[in-house]
Amino acid sequence: MTRRETVLRAVRFERPAHIPMSFHINAACWHHYDPDTLQDLMAAHPLLFPNFTRRDDVTPHYGLNQRADAPYTDPWGCVWETTDDGITGTVRHHPLADWDAFDGYTPPDPAETDGAFPIDWARIRARAARRRAAGELVVGGLPHGHTFLRLQDIRGYENLILDMHDGEPRL
Repeated sequence: MTRRETVLRAVRFERPAHIPMSFHINAACWHHYDPDTLQDLMAAHPLLFPNFTRRDDVTPHYGLNQRADAPYTDPWGCVWETTDDGITGTVRHHPLADWDAFDGYTPPDPAETDGAFPIDWARIRARAARRRAAGELVVGGLPHGHTFLRLQDIRGYENLILDMHDGEPRL
């Protein structure tokens, strides 16, 4: 059964042979653990890593909000900080922690960002066209943290919970 058939069976609740998934090793693992041992683990589990190819040099890619001691301001104006490369940071500055900032606040432009990082719509369209031409499923998604977590990042947890309780109209 192809991956496409497995995914379609899962979506349709038609009992695929296995649950389709994407699995990866967190970027932080590559500098905390021996890369050869991690690659041995990947080679031993082809169902989890179906396209695995051993490499001589594994250089992890850290997201903009996963770089130690390099604060990242996301498109919403939230400032992320982490102390360990590869571990997603936490928001240390909430752009609407004070409602006085609301009138001058500008949300991100969806033509330029997915809300978390810059986005290249031309590259996404090209990838979708390639997948479609190859008979593969075209998939997409939202960045982790949409809706509730994004509101928490923008406003701050305690403020958000109180806003929800109080029925704050600007929320």
